[in-house]
Amino acid sequence: MIHRVFLFSLRRRRVAGNAVLFTLLSMVIGGIVVSVGVSQYQDADRAASVQSTVAEVNAIIGNTKQNFGQYSYAGMTTGIAVGSRIIPEHLQTSETAARNKFGGTIELRERLPAGSGAAELVYPNVPRAVCSSLINGTQGLAREILIAGTVVKAQNAPVNLAALNAGCSTAQVAEITWVIGRT
Repeated sequence: MIHRVFLFSLRRRRVAGNAVLFTLLSMVIGGIVVSVGVSQYQDADRAASVQSTVAEVNAIIGNTKQNFGQYSYAGMTTGIAVGSRIIPEHLQTSETAARNKFGGTIELRERLPAGSGAAELVYPNVPRAVCSSLINGTQGLAREILIAGTVVKAQNAPVNLAALNAGCSTAQVAEITWVIGRT
């Protein structure tokens, strides 16, 4: 009789031990699945952010060329761009100002010297993680592109990959300037 009780007790412990083992295994697998899911979400969110910013910049450049290119951008200011709805309404912060999704104040102005026939679109606070993708997605509409004043695309030339890499990886955030106008 004592032997049977002992065997029953052993079986119960084995079943309980297996349940604990299976529970721990399930938790480990669940943790792996959650971490992969979070990583995939972050990648998808970054890609969506890049695509929406590329679309915004391309829209601003295209609208500027279409509406003010024939005037050689003379007297172009951010206030005129906002008032003319060249800069999308969701980026406008007042009647004369706009802010990008990264918190930087957007500037659209005539390029100096006056009469150069070009304008500059300045996007500050662009995070390092989206910098090069943003330039790659918008470079087709710009005559020239600068990061923090350093040329990464010379006038009507292809993007210089070494300059792009250096400009986008130097700081946590970058200021990108697109020069637009007649080619």
